[in-house]
Amino acid sequence: MPERINFTKASLQSLKPAPNGKRYYVYDKKVNGLCLSVTKTSTKSFLVYRKLKGNPIRVTLGRFPDIKIEQARKMAEKILGKLADGKNPIQEKRAARRRGVTLGEVFEDYLETRGSNLSANTLSNYKTIMASHLCDWKVKPMSKISRDMVERKHKKLSIVSATSANRTMRVLRALFNYANGKYENEEGHGLFPDNPVTRLTHLKAWNKESRRQNKIKNSELGDWLIAVLALSQSDDEFTRTSSDYLQFTLLNGLRRREAASLLVTDVDFNEKTFTIRNTKNKNPITLPMSDYTEKLLLRRCKGKDDKYVFTGQQKDKPINDPRKQIAIVRENSGVYFTHHDLRRTFISIAESLDISAYAVKKLVNHSTGGDVTAGYVIMDVERLRLPMQKISDFVLKHAGLKSSSEIVSLNLGKNSL
Repeated sequence: MPERINFTKASLQSLKPAPNGKRYYVYDKKVNGLCLSVTKTSTKSFLVYRKLKGNPIRVTLGRFPDIKIEQARKMAEKILGKLADGKNPIQEKRAARRRGVTLGEVFEDYLETRGSNLSANTLSNYKTIMASHLCDWKVKPMSKISRDMVERKHKKLSIVSATSANRTMRVLRALFNYANGKYENEEGHGLFPDNPVTRLTHLKAWNKESRRQNKIKNSELGDWLIAVLALSQSDDEFTRTSSDYLQFTLLNGLRRREAASLLVTDVDFNEKTFTIRNTKNKNPITLPMSDYTEKLLLRRCKGKDDKYVFTGQQKDKPINDPRKQIAIVRENSGVYFTHHDLRRTFISIAESLDISAYAVKKLVNHSTGGDVTAGYVIMDVERLRLPMQKISDFVLKHAGLKSSSEIVSLNLGKNSL
């Protein structure tokens, strides 16, 4: 039986240190459930012990003599009253802390839980949005972010960029949905059932966004390619790498990070294929080389000990965003383009050549979604070789060149075989 004594200052001060290093407990005769733990160093702490639905509950009140005996009894009675009503004060305390969780803390938890499932590009975009558009809310508790605040923030951001405003709110919406599933109240219900971003949907306040249609026109391919090839004449190795990288991205329809992540070990010259493992949808894809791509990859891979085909300015890192080189190409060619415009150009060319929609989806690694028929189409790499070659030949032809060998003859200097 546990020892019960009348808690007085003298009786508690007289308690001996815990023998053999094992703490022990004594219980108050006056308030059933109030006890005092004593450690081997004579540290004495008040706590409440009671079972709730068959489970033991221990709630620490504080140390003696910092907390007076009568004060501890009043605190214990309050907690025991909650337990009698079936409420768990420990869960209440945890829920109270969670109600104060800030947007920045939720974002960190979100990255820890879901970060590995996000593409590098998505992850970068989320971090940029948090650092630029939501930085003033990072230390704000999620519970303090109201629907009115969301509406005002969206309007303010829309003045600068309608698309950026929408993207910011989509990130905020995702964080609230995550927080509602992650953090619970005492009853086990989500703490944020009312996502304040829904205000934009209720008011139909989302900005209209038109899908970008930019691509390099057929008549611009020659000027663009000549300007890109001119980069290969540079004495700067990174600029020469940028030349090959831009050509490779256009001729294979890849996203910029996919092209940049290509490893030398994933280039197979025997099979004339290369494999992209770091893809947006997490599904690696193996693609055939066109004649020109084969020559480009031979130039980049043979006799080099680099990890990446397109090495960045740091030896062990892939090329990132060659903005300076892109600016030079824009100025010299008169063609304004972005990385994704190269992918759109590739897809547009494929469509104009009447290449099968299933082949195009496979070439650019697009999901077939709910297309049941696509699930029955087995598109191996050899089925893609002719479509890839056709697209490459189309680019070379409209650049004013008849064959891959002719374009190689232009690529003289530092990048030549």
